[in-house]
Amino acid sequence: MKKSLNFWFAFAFVLLLTGCGGKFEPTESTVFITSKGIVKSAVIESFDQPYYDFDELYKDVEKTVKTYCLDKNEELVTMQSLTEANHEVSLLMEYQSVEDYAAFNDVLLFSGTFAEAVDAGYMPESLCDAEGVYVEIDLEKYGKLQTIVTEESISFQTNGKIQYTSDNVTVLDKKLAKAMEAGKNYPAFILYK
Repeated sequence: MKKSLNFWFAFAFVLLLTGCGGKFEPTESTVFITSKGIVKSAVIESFDQPYYDFDELYKDVEKTVKTYCLDKNEELVTMQSLTEANHEVSLLMEYQSVEDYAAFNDVLLFSGTFAEAVDAGYMPESLCDAEGVYVEIDLEKYGKLQTIVTEESISFQTNGKIQYTSDNVTVLDKKLAKAMEAGKNYPAFILYK
């Protein structure tokens, strides 16, 4: 009996450990596109000016979300939480699709395979491996890799290991990268599997 209890405790512990890999627990402003295409975002900013009003901010975000959802006649965007602590504000949002994130925030965000990105007209000027070494762009080799294209200078958490990026992206961890100096004329690319 004691052995079977130990087995179940060990089994439960392994399940807990494996379940932690896909959690979204950002420490800075970050976007995460789940394997189901749902976008989770965190905006974490300084909130240290005396004229900042948390209640006003909360009402503004709530109103903007409601207006967007009413226009689309669906609940496509939700405010998960808005908190203030230690002169910092943290806003967690969820979007039902990449298109909703892009429309709501008025930014470019593409998610699909590298081949689909190229077909949609997105082609990086260059690619680097995860260590920052330039590699030749090879559509045949990289075509099936999942790809994020963005014009935002923000961190992105992936649900797979980052393989390649454009040169305006810094790889922070195997599943976390930060787009730097990205913009409309210089989008950032993150390729992962």
